[in-house]
Amino acid sequence: MMKASTNNALIALLLKLVGVILVLISLIDYFTLLTAAKFSDNQWALAFTSQIVERGFIPLIGIALFLAGSWMEANTDSNNTVFRQTPLLRLGMLALSSLLGLLFLLAVPWNINATNGVAADEMKKLDQQLVDAEKQLDTQVQQQLDAQLGFLEQTIKGGQLQGDQLTQAQKELEKLKRFKSDPKALADQVKPQKDQKLKEISDKKKEVEEQTRGNALRTGMRIGLIGILLAIGFAFIGWTGLRQLLAER
Repeated sequence: MMKASTNNALIALLLKLVGVILVLISLIDYFTLLTAAKFSDNQWALAFTSQIVERGFIPLIGIALFLAGSWMEANTDSNNTVFRQTPLLRLGMLALSSLLGLLFLLAVPWNINATNGVAADEMKKLDQQLVDAEKQLDTQVQQQLDAQLGFLEQTIKGGQLQGDQLTQAQKELEKLKRFKSDPKALADQVKPQKDQKLKEISDKKKEVEEQTRGNALRTGMRIGLIGILLAIGFAFIGWTGLRQLLAER
């Protein structure tokens, strides 16, 4: 009987030790993440809330192991356990559990807000990319026009063309000069090709937008559901334990 009691005391000690270690690891992890805090940065807020939620099971298991060890210890006859008289540590664990429950509850809307913010930032980037692409197309058209003008002028002046070829080149040169002096005429000329290119870019933009929104929705739902479950778990452990601890007094 004494041996069984000693074994139970050892198991209780191990459970509490592992629980304390897991909780300390989590607190160190959270503190490390907070050292790079940028609360106004949606990217940081999204990364922070996602990481603490995804790792939230570690302190939950740690607190559960500690409390299980405490319960086993309380039902052990042996008086030789290292943490035998630890009411303050038990109270601290229960208070921490309640605090973490509140933290994960607050992390859910924070994560959703950060996710929406990041998605909105991505949409702005895509809109800007479309504007930049249109400007780039206009620049390319102008560069091509200048290059063709320069080539035709050099070819005609060099006497490399004769007869119909020279006449055709002169007509083409006049047309290009007209486009050069009349940007609207040039815009009308290249409009079909430009519209086609912009449509391709716009379709690609819509595809990326749908993918971004879909990823944001899936991530938000996943982190949100996990965060709510963790909040419930921590709150239940904390409040139930504190109520029981007060009843024992």
